[in-house]
Amino acid sequence: MTFRRHPFAGVASVIVIALLWLPLVIVALNAINKDELLVGWGGATLRWFSQAFHDPEVRQGLRLTMLVGALSTAVAVPLAVTGALWWRRASRTGQQLYEVLIYINVILPEVVFASALFLLFVRAGVTLGVPSIVIGHSVWNAAYAFLILQARLGALDPTLEEAAADLGANGRSVFWRVTVPALIPGIVVAALIAFTFSFDDVITTYFLAGSSGNTLPVLLFGLIRFRVTPEVNAIGVLVMVFTAGVATLGYLLLSRVNRGRRAAGAGGPGAGALPVG
Repeated sequence: MTFRRHPFAGVASVIVIALLWLPLVIVALNAINKDELLVGWGGATLRWFSQAFHDPEVRQGLRLTMLVGALSTAVAVPLAVTGALWWRRASRTGQQLYEVLIYINVILPEVVFASALFLLFVRAGVTLGVPSIVIGHSVWNAAYAFLILQARLGALDPTLEEAAADLGANGRSVFWRVTVPALIPGIVVAALIAFTFSFDDVITTYFLAGSSGNTLPVLLFGLIRFRVTPEVNAIGVLVMVFTAGVATLGYLLLSRVNRGRRAAGAGGPGAGALPVG
């Protein structure tokens, strides 16, 4: 009925969805195509997935990508949490200045940001490699994580913290028993965003990698410059499955946290009592 009332919007939505999913479907089909030249359909096979899995360059790139993603997330999220908590208590001028710096980091083209970091590290004599990549990813992803946590803090009712303080809880108890649990969904989402962005990053990694090796996205970028092979499509499918798995894991974790909070809230007035002192 809605489609008949708004045919133009319905057709536009179908076209947008098709443009989003059709390339992914083509990649998935090419990943199981027996025809190595990909000029036609030669039947289905899983040989390319096995070839990608046993490729030493791919395995090394995946290990390096996971390492950089984990380290940069571990750095970016605490920076974002600290910045968001400071922003919440700062003056209006301080908040505006901090927001301007964050939005500049987000709006600024990544190639400009990466080249600036590259020149800074070269001038400072910093050896390019995994540490420089982690720094670059952390600075870049901390801005996005801050925006997520800023929205979460904006939805947090300050009267909850004030009520906990009125009931006798000290500042540390209020922070760990009220503020942090309220921020957990935002922290999980921010960590997933930071890890995903780091996992998919090409430009910053390309500028700052040095001779430490290639991450998986940089390796893929180098492979497709010459020819798109079924192995490249298989790697792309594995990356898509991994990204979807991370998103699903985050959704399940958030659902569990929300169920736990609802259960604690349903336990009665004394279920979530704060310790005094």
